[in-house]
Amino acid sequence: MKVLKTDLQEVIIIEPTVFRDDRGWFAESFNEPRFHEALSQSGLPVPRSFIQDNHSCSQKGVLRGLHYQLSPHAQGKLVRVVSGAAYDVAVDIRKGSPTYGQWVGVELSADNHKMLWIPEGFAHGFVALEDDTHFLYKTTDVYSKESERSIRWDDPDIGITWPEGLDFIVSEKDKQANALNDADLPTFYEAGTTQLIELDVIGDNRGSLIALEQGGQIPFEIKRVYYIFGTLPDVSRGFHAHKQLRQLAVCVAGKCRMLMDNGVSKEEVWLDSPTKGVLINNLIWREMHDFSEDCVLVVFASQEYDESDYIRDYEEFVSVVASQMVTNSAN
Repeated sequence: MKVLKTDLQEVIIIEPTVFRDDRGWFAESFNEPRFHEALSQSGLPVPRSFIQDNHSCSQKGVLRGLHYQLSPHAQGKLVRVVSGAAYDVAVDIRKGSPTYGQWVGVELSADNHKMLWIPEGFAHGFVALEDDTHFLYKTTDVYSKESERSIRWDDPDIGITWPEGLDFIVSEKDKQANALNDADLPTFYEAGTTQLIELDVIGDNRGSLIALEQGGQIPFEIKRVYYIFGTLPDVSRGFHAHKQLRQLAVCVAGKCRMLMDNGVSKEEVWLDSPTKGVLINNLIWREMHDFSEDCVLVVFASQEYDESDYIRDYEEFVSVVASQMVTNSAN
């Protein structure tokens, strides 16, 4: 498997190893451990497992896109062509991203065997270059009509250079898509960052209620929930970081002081109200101090417990962050 970088750091081209002889050829169409290794070596996060496969057939000139889904059903896509050829496009639509609105395009065909990895937060589209073009997708979430969105394929603010000499065939639905600046868009997720958020309170004279929803205040799939309570006086907790895990922490009772460190700078946050939450992305060293006797700290996590995802040595953490920064600057 060979990985080729594109102008969008998170979007990569994958060239599988093809074994040929006088009988024909053989190639692995997908190998999860190798795919994950290739992403990790490129300094990219490992996505959720693929849970749905799609297969479309298009005649020459059929243009599909630009499509995406919002959380909680955002989709990463691994795409390839097994018959014919297509010009495939990915667009960064993450608000706040340094490459927001930028696009990349690559020809995928049955002859070149190339695949394109398009992570969550990117819109996707393609045009068939030949009749009977069969396009295969592996997706990290199921199709959801409620989460489905689209952006105009010819939005001038994006400025995609589609192949010339084609009579484009576009569905009425795609013709009516929003322009990028008018669309519902995901926000940019960046490792090594935290965000203090205020939680909306629903209440009346009987009391108050706070609802936390995946895709709302919690911008990731919830795989695990745990809570910390009964911490003894003068005991501090944490002292670790995560390679991939993301969390939302809320003190539903009492208070504690959280120290968060991204390897370059440190930030202190008091969680002293059930109306406060702190979103902690991966590659953040966290420590929890000064627990009150009645403190109950609830944590929502994006992954199940996995010891291999922990970084428990601070010097190792600093080294990992430095390596990540070098990789990002090289890209």
